[in-house]
Amino acid sequence: MQFYEKLLFIMNLTQTQNKELAQAIQVDPSIISRLRNGKRGVPRNPELLRSMALYFSERCNTEYQRRALAETAGVKRIITAKRSQLSDFLFHWFSGNADGVERFMRTFESLKIEEAASNVSSYSPPISSKGNFIYYGNEGKRAAVRALYQQLQTRQEPCTICILADETDDWLMEDYDFTASMQAGLLGCLQRGFEICHIIPSIYTGDQILESLSRWMPLYITGKVHAYFYPHIRDRLHRHTILLLPGQIALASHSMSGQTSSYASMLTTDPRLLQAIEAEFQDYLSLCRPMLNTYSQPRNLLQCVVNFHAAHGFCIQKLLSLSGVTAPLELIDNTIEQREDAELKDLGEIYYQEMEKQDRSHYNMIEIVHLASAEQVRAGTVPIVCTYGTAKRLYYTPETYALHLKNILHIMETCETYHFVPLEEPLEQESSIMVKENNKALLVHTSEPFTIFEISQPEIVALYREYLLRLAEKQGYTGIHRTRIKSRLRELIRELQS
Repeated sequence: MQFYEKLLFIMNLTQTQNKELAQAIQVDPSIISRLRNGKRGVPRNPELLRSMALYFSERCNTEYQRRALAETAGVKRIITAKRSQLSDFLFHWFSGNADGVERFMRTFESLKIEEAASNVSSYSPPISSKGNFIYYGNEGKRAAVRALYQQLQTRQEPCTICILADETDDWLMEDYDFTASMQAGLLGCLQRGFEICHIIPSIYTGDQILESLSRWMPLYITGKVHAYFYPHIRDRLHRHTILLLPGQIALASHSMSGQTSSYASMLTTDPRLLQAIEAEFQDYLSLCRPMLNTYSQPRNLLQCVVNFHAAHGFCIQKLLSLSGVTAPLELIDNTIEQREDAELKDLGEIYYQEMEKQDRSHYNMIEIVHLASAEQVRAGTVPIVCTYGTAKRLYYTPETYALHLKNILHIMETCETYHFVPLEEPLEQESSIMVKENNKALLVHTSEPFTIFEISQPEIVALYREYLLRLAEKQGYTGIHRTRIKSRLRELIRELQS
C-alpha cells in the first residue's frame, strides 16, 4: 500500500476528519487533504509521523478496528492489541518500514519487571475436588482459565505451573483485557515464588515466532520461566492445550488446525486424571530441548558471553558500542584496574584469560556497531560493552576509544573475513543482538533489569541472523564500502587524538 492509501484507510476506520487530524498534529488541514489524495508523499519529518501514529493509536480502540488494521497491514493482532505497541507499529507502517524484528526489538528494551495487580481476574466460583467440568467455545475456555487461576491463588506453597498451548490464539486475542489480566496474574505468581515450565508451540512462520516472544518476554525476563521446544517436524493437523498445576487442577483441550476455537475444554481436579495429564505433559517434555536461558548475575552473564564467542562458526552482531571481542588486551586490563569490587576484579581476570586464549588473528564475523562521535567520547557517555550488567558501568576516554579503533582497523587490514559496519545515526534503541550461525542467539536487554536471553531454537536464531544480514547489506560493508569504513575510522582516530 502507498502512504496515502494507508492514511485513507485508517482515517475511514476511525472516522477521522481532515480538520481533526490537522489539529491533533498541528498542521494546516490542506496538508492532510494533499496527503490523503496522494499529491504529497510520506512526510519527511519523523516527528509528524510519530504524532500521527500516536493520534490513531488512541482512536483505534475497539476490537473491530484493531482486527481490521491487523488484517489490512498483514500482521498478527497481538501487534495491534496494546496502545503503546500499536503507536510504534503505526509509525513504522506509515514510514514504510514494517520489519517485524525491528518492531520487536523496539519494544524489547522497554520490558520491566513490574508489580502485578492484586486483582487481575474476574471472580470464578471455586470448584470441588475430584470433579470434571466441561466448557465450550472460546468464552468457555476463558472461564476455565479463570477458574484455574482462582485455584492457583488459593495455593500457599509455590510450585511449577506447566503450560503447553499450540491451539489458535483467538480465545486470547479477542478479549485483550482478559489476556492482560492473565499475563499480570502469571507475573504475580512468579513474584510469589512460582515457576513456569513452558513448551512453546510449533512455529511455522516468522510472525508466529515474534508473536510468541512478544507475549512471553515479560514473563521470561523474570528468569523463572523454563522454556522448551520440540526439535522435530510436527504435523499441522492436531493441536492441543495443557495448563497444569500438578496434583491440584488441570485444563486440557484439543482441536484441528484452522479451527478458531477448541471443541471443548475440560477442567479437572480428579486425582487419577490429573496423573494422566501430567504424564502426557512430562512425556512430551522429555522429547523437547531448552529454548531459552536467562542470565542476570555478573558471573553468569560473563560465562554466557564467553561460551557464545568460544563456539566455532560465523558470527553477526549488532551492538551499542565497540565489541569486547575486538578490544585490545590492554584496554581489558585497564577496565580491571578500575574495578573496586573484588568479585568484579576476579571476573575481569577470568574474562582477560579467556580473551587471551582466543585466536585474535582470525575473525569470521560481521559487527554492526553504533559508532560514537569524538564529542560523545569526550563527554564520557560512551559505555564499554564488557562492563554492562555490573554495579558500575565504565566509559571510554578519547585515548581508550582511539586505542580500540586502531585495533579494529588493524583487524580489518589483516583479516578479510572480519567486517565492521558503523551506524552513526542517533541511537533509538538500547538493545543488542548477537547471533552465532547454527548455534544460538543472544538478546541483550540493557536497561534494568540487565538480562541476556540465550535462545537456542533454530528458527528464532535464523530469523535474527537474516534480520542482521539485511541490516548489514543495507549499510554496505564490502568493496568500496569497506574502504570508506576504514577511512572513517582513521578520520575518527585523528579527531580523538587532536
